[in-house]
Order: sequence, then structure tokens, then C-alpha cells
Amino acid sequence: MESAELPPSMIARLLEEISWEKATKYRRGGRGIENVLTAEVLIALDLLPRSHFLAAVIDSCSGAVATRKRLIEQTEQAEISLLSGDMSINPSEATASTFIVQPDALITSAGVFTFVEAKRIRTSAFQPEQLARELVAVMSNAGDRIPLLFLLGVEPPVAVKGLGKMPLHDAIQLHLPAVLERAGDIGTSEEELMTKVADVVCWISWPTLAATVEAQLASFSCGDDSTDASIQRTGKQLLSAIAWHS
Repeated sequence: MESAELPPSMIARLLEEISWEKATKYRRGGRGIENVLTAEVLIALDLLPRSHFLAAVIDSCSGAVATRKRLIEQTEQAEISLLSGDMSINPSEATASTFIVQPDALITSAGVFTFVEAKRIRTSAFQPEQLARELVAVMSNAGDRIPLLFLLGVEPPVAVKGLGKMPLHDAIQLHLPAVLERAGDIGTSEEELMTKVADVVCWISWPTLAATVEAQLASFSCGDDSTDASIQRTGKQLLSAIAWHS
């Protein structure tokens, strides 16, 4: 499906995704399925006061310090898009329509282009080429923005299918040559890409995210009882979603 045809809301995009899958696995509320958890968490972070919650979550991440700081400054104006459809790994090449990745979400601001890769709380692993593909994709699609690959619910060493747990750099570097060979000219060499990993990739575990939101809920008050109660309800729904999917 072309991105222009995607429905506008996160729930509508989740349902669009479900329509292509075996819907029986979504019984019991889709418990343990990463798309459902991601939607529940991002909807809450989209609606909660961003300078207190989304910014705090980004600040609690590890990696890409300078880029995260820039995104934090722009969280109020950022656009959060769930299940944004196919993204070419190198949009300038002839293989653009066939060599693709599918971000779980995008967070785009005036200065930062964030590719979100979410993993479920229960055991899951990256496909062998996945991290290398996503690094190249976010670098190639960022345009004038600073690229950020945001690993949601992930903490290095990362689990890679068939290879066990690996350091993040190793998981990317192992398959980067093959990805670049298929991607064609992206204007950056393998060596240059690897030097940028520390500036481009960030991550946060689900427990850290939950602890961050819980701490922000405990300290938040705007002085209006109804608004404060609304913030508490929304934040607790996020925490309940994480607990439910654990």
C-alpha cells in the first residue's frame, strides 16, 4: 500500500496491518504482539504532555546523545506515525520498490528523522540483515534531517536470529557489506556508516520506559484536578499495556 493511502490514525493503521495477517492471533487483545503494544504505548506518548513524557522517555534512552537532545527540543511539534508502510532502503536506486524495510513507527520533527523499530517484551530476535538494512534506510531517507534509529524495547547485546546475542556494532557490521551491495550507491561507505552508529542508534528497554513514565506521573501536576486526572488515566493505561504484554 502506498503511504498516501494509509489511514490517518494509529488504530486504523493497526487494523490495516491486521487485515493482512491471520486475525486469530489477535485474540485476547493481541497479547504479546509487538504492533499492538507499540500502538498502545505510542498513542499514549502522543497524547500525554510531550515535554514531560515523550521527552523524558527519549532522555532515558542510551546512544545517539546529541541527536536525542535535538529531538527532545522538538518533541511538541514532532509527528508520530505508526506502521508507515514500505520504506526503500535506497530511494535513489532502481531497486527502490523491491529492497525495502517497514518501520514500526516514524517520529519526524523539523530536524530529526526517527525510524522506530519495536520489539515485543517476550522473546524476539532481529532478522540477520535487519539492523544493517534499517541503518542504511534511515540514513538514506533522512534527507536534510538528522537520522535516528530508535530501538524500542531493546537493550544490547541484541538477539539475532541464528546467531544468538551480539554487540550492536557487530550485529550491524556483519551484514552491512551485503546490504550495501544490494542497495547500490548511497553516498557513504561501509567504514563511514560504522563510525556513525554511535550517533545514529539509540535504544530503551521496556522496563526503563515504564519506570520513566511512572516517575513522570508521580511528579506531574498542572494544578487543574480534571487535567491531572486525565494525565494519570492515560499514563496508567500505558503502564497497564506494558504489564499486560509482559
